[in-house]
Amino acid sequence: MIRSTPAHRPLPRLIGACLFACGLLTLPLTAVADDQSYQALRDWIAAGDVDTSSLQPGQHLTAKDRGPLLEQLIPKSAWKYYFFDDMDMEIAATAHYANPKDWGAAVQPGYSLDERGVLKGFTGGGFPFPEIDPQGPQAAVKVIWNMLWRPGQQDFDMPMVTWMRSEGGKLDRRLEYISVSTTYARGDKCLVPGYEEVRNKRIMEFRSPRDMAGAKDMLISYTDHDREDSGWLYLPAQRKPRRTLASERTSEMMGMDMIREDLDGFGGKVHENNWTYLGTRNVLATINVRDNPEIGGPNKWVPNKARWEVRKAHVVLIEPKASSHPYSHRVVFIDAENYWTLWMLAFDRQDDQLLRMSQHFLKYSESYASEMPQQAPYLKQDFAKNVGYQVFLHLGETDINAKKPHATITHCFVKKRVFSSARAQQFFSLRNMISGRR
Repeated sequence: MIRSTPAHRPLPRLIGACLFACGLLTLPLTAVADDQSYQALRDWIAAGDVDTSSLQPGQHLTAKDRGPLLEQLIPKSAWKYYFFDDMDMEIAATAHYANPKDWGAAVQPGYSLDERGVLKGFTGGGFPFPEIDPQGPQAAVKVIWNMLWRPGQQDFDMPMVTWMRSEGGKLDRRLEYISVSTTYARGDKCLVPGYEEVRNKRIMEFRSPRDMAGAKDMLISYTDHDREDSGWLYLPAQRKPRRTLASERTSEMMGMDMIREDLDGFGGKVHENNWTYLGTRNVLATINVRDNPEIGGPNKWVPNKARWEVRKAHVVLIEPKASSHPYSHRVVFIDAENYWTLWMLAFDRQDDQLLRMSQHFLKYSESYASEMPQQAPYLKQDFAKNVGYQVFLHLGETDINAKKPHATITHCFVKKRVFSSARAQQFFSLRNMISGRR
């Protein structure tokens, strides 16, 4: 049997290849460069890292610097949005950000990963997998578990402002709301004795627009990953909270350009997906921004005039098992030092083209000693109280729906908060949702 080599390739295949090549030659260069297919992203990842020694702290990159270097530091699926005429990226030195001094000390032994990749018996207090073998069979899920249990993601007051914009920057809707959360599972102890099964609790309260004012959403997550989160929604007109279905992870959140499973890059169930570790990749990230970033681009969808760092990221491929899931593939870039998600790109099951993407804005708590971000427009907080925690705080994100096309941009104004056991019991209660007592 003769193998198909270039010398013995069937004529129809040769003709097809020629027609394909000719077609590429007739396409505009921007169409080729802005290819948003899943395969284009995989090819970009496979190309590997480039030498970044030419980047200097304080340097500002603009559209004229797009070139091979910058294109190898921004995931290809995002080029269409992040490269524009008046773009301005300030480069900062790649820094080391220490975790809390006691991080890991309270971790209790005896936990494990089962054959589905589900973490069993872990109660927090540190990263479940401080060391990850990139060649190990469960490297991908270990990265995700570290991301899900990273420090700094709970225990705060977080006023937020969200803008929903269509093409051309047209503002469709603006939301104001506050999220308050606390961690119950703290390794060798639980914040509220008797609630050892609870991992954390969070309440969101909406201030505007008028049709949502006073609405509250409470979510309780559990240390047992096989147990569904508990959710309640309170609407003033209904006068009592009602249960919500946490299992509806592929539904959009409050009309925003994300599904519930998109939170933190991945907020779903591990056993409902297949996992592949794709190695590490250097990417530019807004890892320690100076302030809530200005939003730019022709559609006002992405950060502009912000501070970026080159960061080493774990690259994890997530493939939903359910054929009804809207995503065929999801690729997340997770910081290799602190395990915060930097970029998430999800592809449409119908055609493997980009469907949704998110990119996060973070700030290290110790930076508040010299840099104070802006206040929320409706509430003033003492950000100086963030100093000393040695954690990253989430200052917002951009979520783009490539198929609408549409985007949701959020600015967060985060102040760390410590709850006592008694205060947590009172604050995160159904009775408090109705009374509004704080």
